[in-house]
Amino acid sequence: MIRFEEISHHYPGQEHELLLDTISLTIERGECVGLTGPSGCGKSTLAHIGAGHIRPTGGRVLIEGRDLTAQPSRKVFLIHQEHDLFPWQRVEKQIQFAMTTPDAGRIKELLRLVRLTGYETFFPNQLSGGMKKRLALARALAVNPDLLILDESFSSLDSQLKTELHEDLRRIWRETGTTILMITHDSRELANLAHREIRLTAERPTRIRKGALV
Repeated sequence: MIRFEEISHHYPGQEHELLLDTISLTIERGECVGLTGPSGCGKSTLAHIGAGHIRPTGGRVLIEGRDLTAQPSRKVFLIHQEHDLFPWQRVEKQIQFAMTTPDAGRIKELLRLVRLTGYETFFPNQLSGGMKKRLALARALAVNPDLLILDESFSSLDSQLKTELHEDLRRIWRETGTTILMITHDSRELANLAHREIRLTAERPTRIRKGALV
């Protein structure tokens, strides 16, 4: 179980402008939860707090009782809108880089999972936009993540590619049972992928909208 516990945050020099105010939410293991809210409400900040990239002003993030705000875990993986692939590394090396110990069999399995078998020696600039997204997913899955955070990861894709990626992600979730926090503005994405939705308020400081299931 993943628990965001009374998360509050302001940025340095903005102590009187609280962005997030006592946000608490729970994600059960194997669940896909959609996090929505208007632009600028702090969704991405909350994602980075969950991934351990930002230390919150108050509160903590717990995974199975472990406090990630005290000691971030490499088993929480965040995929941004941009894929963050290394342009100088071939596909199989991108996946291997995420592993603690190289495992050729595991790399082969992940390539199958994301439909990139046969592209092991390709560089990112030789891949389509959808293939780059699938490679980013494979790299994330290589760490066997306790939590996979998707921060509007498919927002730059056209409608057809989004549909294909949604189908891929549903299939991957069925095979792996990965726990997912998905930040999105896309109602179709929510309907296709999320088990439930948590909505953040528009007004500052941001809180969970009344009536949202947490």
